Amino acid sequence: MHHDASPISLVARRDGLIDWLTSPEFTHAIHLAPNRQGMSFLWLTAMFKRFCLEVDRYMLGVKHVHLRNSHDRLNMIVMPEKLDVNPHLHGVANFSETFWGDRLDRPWQWKLEQIWREVTEGSGTIVIDPDPDRDAAKYMTKEAFRRDHEYLHSWFFHRDDKLRKRPNAITLQAIAHKKAVLNS
Repeated sequence: MHHDASPISLVARRDGLIDWLTSPEFTHAIHLAPNRQGMSFLWLTAMFKRFCLEVDRYMLGVKHVHLRNSHDRLNMIVMPEKLDVNPHLHGVANFSETFWGDRLDRPWQWKLEQIWREVTEGSGTIVIDPDPDRDAAKYMTKEAFRRDHEYLHSWFFHRDDKLRKRPNAITLQAIAHKKAVLNS
């Protein structure tokens, strides 16, 4: 529920984040904990960056994912929490069949766990929950406006020329198949 607040108020900004995190495109809540004390936001950011890169490599089956458009790659938003005592990330990601297609037939959830353990050198844990709701998004954003608690998006690490909007590869394949059926 939205509050009648100034658009620059923290309440309005948090409501906007909650709306974003609960967009239909985000199908899974993903919580990433490195389980290490004394980590800076920059170190946590570097871990998230590497995690996203390795997920892209696995899901797309290519080494040079930086050549792919952002809209073909992992779409994930995370909110850092408890940076001073137990740094971890709460987020949402798009693991829909519409986006990834038959790539979801592989053991992708197990692979994400393996990738996170590698990124954290064995200390990390990951929790993947399908169908995050508004309450989950409220929980994820509870520290969103604390100093040094900026959200991170998987696309922050992509080249600017790869951020242009276009249909992803799965959608393009579906369109091509429909055209082929219509033209046959």
